[in-house]
Amino acid sequence: MILTLKKIQHRGADRIGICFPYSFEVNEKLKTLNAVYSSTLRCWYLDYNNANYNLLKKNFDNLVIENPRPEYAKTVQVAGAESRDLPPIVTSVNLSGKPEGEATILPEKTVKKDLKEHKAEIPLAQKLRLQLHENIGKYWVFSMNYHFAVSKELLAVKGIYWNKQQKVYMAMRNLSVKEKAEMALHVNGFFPSDYVEKEQPVKGGAVLIVKPHIEDNRWMQVFVPPVFMLREKIKRFSMSRYSVPHGCYLLPAAPDVYKALTVHYGPEKVVFKNLLPAGYLLKEKLPNQKQFLLQKAKNQVLEKVPETSRGFVVSMMDAMLANNLSDATIKNYGNAFCRFLCDNDYRDPASFEYKQIVKYLGGLMEKGLSATTGHMLVSALNYYYRHVEKNLNFEFKLPRPKKEKKLRVVFTPEECATIFTAIDNPKHKIALMIAYGAGLRVGEVVTLKWGDILLAEQKIHVKNAKGKKDRIVMLPNSVLAMLENYRALYPGKDYVFEGQFAGAHYSKGSVQKVMAAALEKSGLSKKGSVHNLRHSFATHLIEAGIDVRYIQQLLGHSSIKTTMIYTHVSNKAINRIQSPLDRLNINMEKKKK
Repeated sequence: MILTLKKIQHRGADRIGICFPYSFEVNEKLKTLNAVYSSTLRCWYLDYNNANYNLLKKNFDNLVIENPRPEYAKTVQVAGAESRDLPPIVTSVNLSGKPEGEATILPEKTVKKDLKEHKAEIPLAQKLRLQLHENIGKYWVFSMNYHFAVSKELLAVKGIYWNKQQKVYMAMRNLSVKEKAEMALHVNGFFPSDYVEKEQPVKGGAVLIVKPHIEDNRWMQVFVPPVFMLREKIKRFSMSRYSVPHGCYLLPAAPDVYKALTVHYGPEKVVFKNLLPAGYLLKEKLPNQKQFLLQKAKNQVLEKVPETSRGFVVSMMDAMLANNLSDATIKNYGNAFCRFLCDNDYRDPASFEYKQIVKYLGGLMEKGLSATTGHMLVSALNYYYRHVEKNLNFEFKLPRPKKEKKLRVVFTPEECATIFTAIDNPKHKIALMIAYGAGLRVGEVVTLKWGDILLAEQKIHVKNAKGKKDRIVMLPNSVLAMLENYRALYPGKDYVFEGQFAGAHYSKGSVQKVMAAALEKSGLSKKGSVHNLRHSFATHLIEAGIDVRYIQQLLGHSSIKTTMIYTHVSNKAINRIQSPLDRLNINMEKKKK
């Protein structure tokens, strides 16, 4: 393995930075050399001196110096204000590229003076390693080294967000955000002037082109004009996906889908240019929702693996599809397994021994991996070795990280009433009231259909919930009249809570935003999501004395252990217990009397 050495500034001193792909063995060896890992700079480092460099050279064979100083250079300034690179590593013997025994030693005062002048000339933008990436929609995208004060100032600007998945900042492309961001970064002219102007409503004339998909005739290519509103519409189609090689959107080549396109773009008077041959649109080409979600999950996982190692992931995917696992499980297990392959240079999983996998898991937990992510990784590895490699020894031996036992946020009945009162929109109010009154998950709320509401029996039939299970829950009397009035105002054909476009259900993210807005408007200090209403439902039933086995059925839990968690957050028993301190105070008052 190649180790790259570079000169860095860390904690007010010069250091030798050591960069390399993740390797547990190299990490352990660096620890024995008293090297320290910097989570800020994401590299290991040692003090900047010849002794440490010689120590590294003695223990590692493949060392590469980043930007070494030319031979016999003394006081030449390498990193100026126009450069973003930190100064290179230089030593009197080896790091300069000179043969041993021909060192050029500068006077101590001169070295200190040069270092002092050099540190003073390094601007903040250079230390942050600012890098501007390609724009995404209405946002500038940039990355930098972590800096607590700068990051806090950036995120305080309205219009700047942190993308956790891609590890980048996203800033709205307008002049106000540009000025505030550049002020926080202490740099001028970093962002370009390609601002996003306010979108004008489309009044007709836009041309939408529909072509056949040559590689797969089950799809049709849809070329949408570069107008934000028009592109947002096609993204909302449930089976729409963007093809990067073709630069267009792909939709199933079915007559109903094409008809839906014309209906959705009718108000904008979009001109359709249909280049499909006769007989290309067929009803049989419309996949069902399950098929589409499974294919989407499989493709998303396979995109993260190089072609040479894709066979391992494909074998795991085939096993999961054969066992009829859900698209969410396929995506979660697949992503965790891809991480394992990536961290181990895409080696054949069959070549790993038990001790090596345990060592790898231990190294991840040492780096601060969360217990939930660790459990997912162990479950994915157990599944692969059990169903693909047919090695049952890993199933019971792989250690699982101990989870943190955190108390769940539960709203009191009065707080729930305050949340519902803060909402004026009937659609939003009913959605949250059903989530609390029936203990539904947010995904079960948005996919609720009118046919699932049994008004005569005052029941709700929850279909195909988590774990592919159906269940019957109560329909609260409090929402019966509201539901009838709501259906009279918004007569939906299929879903109770329809989305922006006909035939599509309301999104889970929209319901979560409704909950966040209601919490803010109500003025409650507690923070929570729609799922916390489900927690409150279970806790309040337990406090009312309902048998926990009935609550298990209402929540749809497979194990009674999951339901028993709510007994720990119930306030009923705690309120009946008196503190010994209170009894002590009462006795002291009696003695005084």
